[in-house]
Amino acid sequence: MRRAAMALVLLVLAGCGQPERPYSPGAEPSADGSGTARAAEPAETPQEGTSEEPAEEETLAGRGKETVTMGGGKFRMEIDWPAKRDPLAEVGAAYMVAMRKAIVAGSDRPLQDIDIELTAAPAAYEWVKYFLDRKQTVRGVARLYDLRVSRTGKGAVIDMCVDETGMRFVSARTGKAISPRPDWLDTPYLQSLALHRGDDDVWWIRDVRADLKGCPA
Repeated sequence: MRRAAMALVLLVLAGCGQPERPYSPGAEPSADGSGTARAAEPAETPQEGTSEEPAEEETLAGRGKETVTMGGGKFRMEIDWPAKRDPLAEVGAAYMVAMRKAIVAGSDRPLQDIDIELTAAPAAYEWVKYFLDRKQTVRGVARLYDLRVSRTGKGAVIDMCVDETGMRFVSARTGKAISPRPDWLDTPYLQSLALHRGDDDVWWIRDVRADLKGCPA
């Protein structure tokens, strides 16, 4: 089911124009560009045919603070697990890791491991595609904290704070920082995922939203 859904997403993206600039995390791109992040154009044009080394695999089932490293240690995501957590919190962390892992790996393949419905998949693929088309990758450190889950029957919402102030976009070819720096990297933000448990008993991501003022620094 997941492979068939992702195939439909890729067909949809193939027939759509490329967004002119990246939008804020979790936000839908709009025709007039409202609600988008500041454009991040490369300082110099990377050469074609370059790719980042594959991301390193690490489990997300640990306790306490956990670090997922990617790109040979050039980027890492630190996860502050709550002392008592709902197992669905791991779905939220896996989504955030997969999105950054796709950029580091230079491929959207990591997104295919996420249980995400067609209502939310196009935005995720478009966000990753923007950076891959421009041969950009990430360096530094990001942090997930204050992960919370609220359930209602077959529905659930995962809220988590994301601090990417220590993360930067760079040219995958030269390693030079991209300028200007996207606005949404300057302060922690709230990332929310709406989930629905399907008849297959799998929790599927139905919607992704962000509040750029939703988390304390």
